[in-house]
Amino acid sequence: MEISKLLDRVESNAIVLPEFQREFVWKNSQAKELMNSLFKEYPIGSLLTWETENPPEIKNEAIEEEKHALFEVLLDGQQRLTVLYMLVKDEIPPYYDTDDINNDPRNLYFNVDSGEFHFENKLVREGVEWVKVTDCFNGDVEGISIAQEKVGDKPQEVLELSKEYNKKLSQLQNITTRGIPVETLPKSADIHQAIELFDKINSQGTHLSDAELALAHMSAEWAHIRRNMKAKQSELAEKGFDFKLNFYVKCMIGTLTGTMTYEQVYDVPEDELKTQWNRLAKEGGVFDYVVNVLQNDGHIPNSDYINTRDVLIPFIAYLDKQDKQLSHEEKTQFLRWLYAAMMWSRYSGSSDTTIEHDLSLLDTDSPTEYLMQEIRDERGRIEVQASDLQGRGKRTRRFYNMVRTVIRANDPVDWKTGEPLKGSFQLESHHIFPKSKLYQEYDSGNSTHRKLVNEIANRAFLTPVTNKQLGDDLPENYLPGILEDHPKALQSQFIPNNPELWKLENYEDFLAKRRELLADAINDYMEDLVIGENGGGERESAEELIRKGENPRIEFKETFLYDVYREQPNKELKKTVAKEIAALANSEGGALVIGVEDDTKEVKGLERDCNLMKKGRDSFGQQLRQEIATRLNQMMATAYTHVSFEEVDGKEVCVVWVDDSPKPVFFEEDDSEQFYVRTGTAAQPLGIQEANEYIDEHWNQSPMV
Repeated sequence: MEISKLLDRVESNAIVLPEFQREFVWKNSQAKELMNSLFKEYPIGSLLTWETENPPEIKNEAIEEEKHALFEVLLDGQQRLTVLYMLVKDEIPPYYDTDDINNDPRNLYFNVDSGEFHFENKLVREGVEWVKVTDCFNGDVEGISIAQEKVGDKPQEVLELSKEYNKKLSQLQNITTRGIPVETLPKSADIHQAIELFDKINSQGTHLSDAELALAHMSAEWAHIRRNMKAKQSELAEKGFDFKLNFYVKCMIGTLTGTMTYEQVYDVPEDELKTQWNRLAKEGGVFDYVVNVLQNDGHIPNSDYINTRDVLIPFIAYLDKQDKQLSHEEKTQFLRWLYAAMMWSRYSGSSDTTIEHDLSLLDTDSPTEYLMQEIRDERGRIEVQASDLQGRGKRTRRFYNMVRTVIRANDPVDWKTGEPLKGSFQLESHHIFPKSKLYQEYDSGNSTHRKLVNEIANRAFLTPVTNKQLGDDLPENYLPGILEDHPKALQSQFIPNNPELWKLENYEDFLAKRRELLADAINDYMEDLVIGENGGGERESAEELIRKGENPRIEFKETFLYDVYREQPNKELKKTVAKEIAALANSEGGALVIGVEDDTKEVKGLERDCNLMKKGRDSFGQQLRQEIATRLNQMMATAYTHVSFEEVDGKEVCVVWVDDSPKPVFFEEDDSEQFYVRTGTAAQPLGIQEANEYIDEHWNQSPMV
């Protein structure tokens, strides 16, 4: 069929694209090569379509299905047809939106003199022989005009040149009259047969990955799964966590099957796919929980700190198994494993095989212990040695990212202002010893010397303004002033405090010492996650909290539902508990102990509350979390509160540990919102102006990157 007729059929929606097809992925170089081949009359292969009365979901909802009896679904050739459509018609085909086109080929130019194709650059823009391909097909290019601009007032030369130019232009325009073979899959084929053939044919061109093929099969069952994944992908990218679509596919496979066997999801029914995706992707679901843990507990502000996305899949699968109900200890142990897995490249080889093995360990009694042991068995150790950092620079992301993480966890401050750096929107990697000075001593052409100059041990993380102010000054000149003005600034980034090491002639001694400090810092941080430093260990017992009494971070409530004065249930008491939790979250966090009389500190226990509930303590925990989710938000119920039950004086109490929230928490009632903070030992509501001022003061800065 002629190319022009094929493009007209696309324009009229006679040829449609199925939802299971991936997006337009061709690079500009591939688009240019296609036009080169067509111009030179080389073969470009055939198209494959599928005639069916029962089509799969169509991309971009381009047609009204009830108006068509027979559909011609494009299975192979969409990349080629999309390029041709945009270059010939200068529009995006109806099966796509503007956002779907990452590499728009319409800035491709054609040289009417040489017959070459090239994408726009300075040389192309300044050359009169270069014309836009889209203009050529629109009829907006005339050979004589180009010839006149080329040679000026020389009629004979203009005539000869214009003939040559018009010949080339006609050769280009005649591309649309060329025929492309179209093969057709019979109407008897079903959708899975169409997808299998689609995969076989695509293996000859831009190969489909296992995840892309799995997504195509899942799309056959649930037509909108791709667009749902893309929506969540965009949402998390706005939060700083930009993952490819394949990552979300692998998360679905891992959580649905407990394996990395892609074929197992080919026939999963639509309702099961929807249910599982909802568990992962809904607001307050597993993905949101993971992002919050990484940012607020793991000091990982964005996906740039994660050198392999696969490391998150076992964590996501475990959270899904546990319905996001992790103890504080479990959460910190998984963080410790995440750091170790990234540092020691757990998924650098056959990652799917490794993921599947690690998924199998999640059903053991102590999954993180088994996961850590796998790394020890593979690498021989978990601990970082100073020699591991030698010669390692920014490109060795597994150690570079860990150093950045540990420094973030160490409360760094700006070297000029002394302001905390956790709220800075952007930090730059600063060479403590400037490269310009080091390359006076070392050879920039020597790879060993370049590694020495750019080592992690020669890096600090500063605001762009401070980085620029320090310029190419030597540390022996600027570090003394920083040490005097902001004593903790150097310590927080593990800079050696010996001034002799700040001299240029002692650079390699400086590196050796800082490697030791950084290695020790990483190991201490990892160990702290076990023994309880940096928020990673056991919390105070209920008995200790009661002994201390109420204070700005500790609150007591005698009951949750039981009204001690009326001796009957009172749902208003539940609201009071939610208000106290909101106040703690909006302040510095803390603990709420239920079952303790606030004035006398007498332990009353939970028996009266539990007697009002069908399943006793189980119902107590469920109702408590439900109240938090309803009155505050789902993330407070799953990520920022940690509920436990302890026995004190022979009676059971409930302890709710509340994290300080990364964003304002509002108490909701009757379509209105109230903002509470902790004032002394009470939850205090703030008016609109006070609340705005408080929120601006506490949450006006973006996460450090």
